[in-house]
Amino acid sequence: MVILKWFKMKDKKFKVVEDDKLTGPDVDQGHAWVILAGCFIIYWLIIGTIKSYGILYTEMVSYYDTGSGSTAWIGSLILFIMLGMAPVSNLLSKIYSFRKICFIGGVLLGIGYFMSGFVPQMELLYLTLGIVGGVGYGLVFAPTSTIISYYFDNHRALANGIMVSGSGVGALTHPFIYRFLVDMFGLPGTMWILGAFLANVCAAACLFRQPPILHLETEHPATNHKISSDEESFLNNDTEIYQDQHKPPGKCGQLNFQFSLFRNPRFTMYCIGFILCMNGYGNNLILIPAQIKALGYDNAHAGYGVNIMGVCEVFARLFFGWIADQKCIQRRHIFLMSMLTASLFSFIAPLFNSFIFMAIYAGIIGTFPGSFWSLLSVLIIDVVGIDNFTSAYGLLMLCLAVGVVVSQPCVGWLEDYYGNWNASFIMTACLFLIGGLVVSLEPVIIRYCTTAPLPVNEDDNNIHVDHGHRLSNKPNNETGIVDTSETGSLLVVNADEDEFTSSRISRTYTPYDRETDFKSEDVTSPAPLANKNEI
Repeated sequence: MVILKWFKMKDKKFKVVEDDKLTGPDVDQGHAWVILAGCFIIYWLIIGTIKSYGILYTEMVSYYDTGSGSTAWIGSLILFIMLGMAPVSNLLSKIYSFRKICFIGGVLLGIGYFMSGFVPQMELLYLTLGIVGGVGYGLVFAPTSTIISYYFDNHRALANGIMVSGSGVGALTHPFIYRFLVDMFGLPGTMWILGAFLANVCAAACLFRQPPILHLETEHPATNHKISSDEESFLNNDTEIYQDQHKPPGKCGQLNFQFSLFRNPRFTMYCIGFILCMNGYGNNLILIPAQIKALGYDNAHAGYGVNIMGVCEVFARLFFGWIADQKCIQRRHIFLMSMLTASLFSFIAPLFNSFIFMAIYAGIIGTFPGSFWSLLSVLIIDVVGIDNFTSAYGLLMLCLAVGVVVSQPCVGWLEDYYGNWNASFIMTACLFLIGGLVVSLEPVIIRYCTTAPLPVNEDDNNIHVDHGHRLSNKPNNETGIVDTSETGSLLVVNADEDEFTSSRISRTYTPYDRETDFKSEDVTSPAPLANKNEI
């Protein structure tokens, strides 16, 4: 049994086969499903809590008698730290293991919520719930979201859909739990119980194992990144870049955030699109329960709205994850359809004043923008590859943090200024619409801003090289020979016979034995050898 380790240099992708002793659980089977179960439980615990924050938010405004905008900063601070810590927590997980980092995060979550039950003033919640709890969320969220993609390949989108559907289940169950706890024990008692409740993240984190590929990188960096002199000659001017990116690091040296990924225009484009989508989606966690209460309905109806959103998320994320794995529809098109649908309903939301419409609206938000989490990881892997996924996911979460830090307070400020939530719905609709328009520009970006990478088929050992050092696994004509006469390339590849030929050097290059080939007067070789007297 072997483990396949992939690494990338610019647009080139190579496969390295490592020794059996470095392997871990098999991809798409075995302990991978246990990892998925742990991720589902953690998403149910922490993201369900985040999505149900609107219930606590309304209670905080009433309990501390503070403004909507200032109280909304607590939720924004939690989201900012949770997302902003993603690059650090992912890199720490690569060094010290996903299990340890998530376990520490679970401890901090329990402490943060428990301490919040003793707070006499709302401003102190910025410290206990916002910072301490936010750091706990940050140490748990990104590693949990990342680890699953290392254990699934053929069913990666479906596995991500199952994992993130845990947040939908949380959005279904948590509001009832919150409502019961607040009615029975008040806001302080609810915080104490939630502290013990969220400490169960530690138990779920114990199910994690370090992905074999990351274990290979951290424990055997020299073996993992060594290249031969023949490869150096072949790679030419890319060798220095490769050695700089893959030299064996120490513990501190591994803290490389890879900001160079932003040089990839497609990655930057998706970051912008996801920021806008996340802001619009996050706004609805406050808008739905707040608007229902503003229409004159009680807390129970506000909880029903969040529940409907959660139920729709569960089924939508599973469905869209399965659809994305079938590849019958481009993943980008699923995202675009979701953004346009959510934008339309957000624009018309101020025109309706009934709970029935708000229930429909909650279902639409849960079904369409709520499903983008199941597509997020696979779209990023499509752009940067699995080898850069950990760093890319962390950078993406950092971008989301920058956007979300002002989004929810703006929703509260608009309500404070206008006295209703209509302007907040319009702002949310614009975020969805612009996010979809940005991602719709991907074909233009590929054509004018990037040189699209050409994939290498893992079952095909043929490598086609053109003058620009780009790799392809498809010949340019029916004969199977890559025509490079216009590019001036030294190498031409026969796609059927694994041969490199060149009009300038030799018809065919094949390995030879220096001792036997040059001593024999009658050399039999598929390639003509140079005259020794002319060398």
